[in-house]
Amino acid sequence: MTEFARRGPLPVSAATQKLLDRYAGASHSGRWDSAAVGVILRHGSPSDADALLPVFLAQPDAGRHLVPVLAKHGDQSTAGRLLAELTDDGRLRDGVPAEVLHAVGLLGYEPAEQMLWQYAEGPYDEAMNASLGLLHLPCRGVRAEVAAALERHQGAALFPEFLPALAAKTGDPSWLGRLAAWGEDAASTDCNGGLILGIALHGDRARATFTRLLWDPRWEANGGGTGSDRWAYAGARVLGLTMSDLYTGLRARLDGDLAQEEMRHCLETFTALLGGWVGRPWLGLTSAPDPAETPDMLLDLLFEWSTPDRDDSVIGLASSVLDPDDGVLARLYELENELRVRAEHDLEIQTLMSRRLHDR
Repeated sequence: MTEFARRGPLPVSAATQKLLDRYAGASHSGRWDSAAVGVILRHGSPSDADALLPVFLAQPDAGRHLVPVLAKHGDQSTAGRLLAELTDDGRLRDGVPAEVLHAVGLLGYEPAEQMLWQYAEGPYDEAMNASLGLLHLPCRGVRAEVAAALERHQGAALFPEFLPALAAKTGDPSWLGRLAAWGEDAASTDCNGGLILGIALHGDRARATFTRLLWDPRWEANGGGTGSDRWAYAGARVLGLTMSDLYTGLRARLDGDLAQEEMRHCLETFTALLGGWVGRPWLGLTSAPDPAETPDMLLDLLFEWSTPDRDDSVIGLASSVLDPDDGVLARLYELENELRVRAEHDLEIQTLMSRRLHDR
């Protein structure tokens, strides 16, 4: 018998209990819900998913913020209930958020494979969530359809954006080079998030290709409005790139023979990636775990001066290239401040835990 079985299920977290109380009183708000969900994602357990599932099933549209908790801490029985209660004839019922498609795939629920594929070339929100869900399933039953769809759209400027993320599911290794050429020669940067992620999902042999695209202005991997920065961050996590790797790459490029605008692009891309490292958004990709670097480690690596005589931190590096009022430089200062707050918070938690253990 496992330790978990002997002790019984964990109690719900304080954040979950607060959510339950707020939903019961109809006083919940999207912004507060999102903050609570972030805590539950990092520190929750299956008990939290079990407690929140009935709440979500009762009001799926209002409760869409809860889906990540179900996907992270639920299991295949969670996925089965989501499909049983929120679909009719293989389609989501009206008002059911598309994130459910991502969740059932992430939970490894293979009976959903055909249903998810039916959404993969549809409207953006549904297609994105269906494709992200399919990444977690074998896709044996839809492999030929995926390959045919990729062939049909290859070389287009606009296409179902996350379809290329499924390229590795075809088993055809040539898609690595084909995705890269597609992004460089034809794809709109409004539509290249799936290409960026799809390249990374080809594994170690994609590392050089992926690293090149990060710094290539044609890819606009810094794009916040298009979401390319999010999927560049996700791809870096898939490939296990560290912030030290990326900082080394940035410095090498700034030491090279680049034009001013190219240097600014590299700094903007690096800053966008650092924003992911600091904020650690939930991606819902088992292949993209959170970075191992702590706030302390990032502060030491990027923001400390090696000598009191000259600022050779990333801010000093950026200041040598950018105008003092450049938004990239301002963003680096913001990220430094956020890291210092997080480092202090982490130390407070460690201190409280140590004191609690001492008092027992």
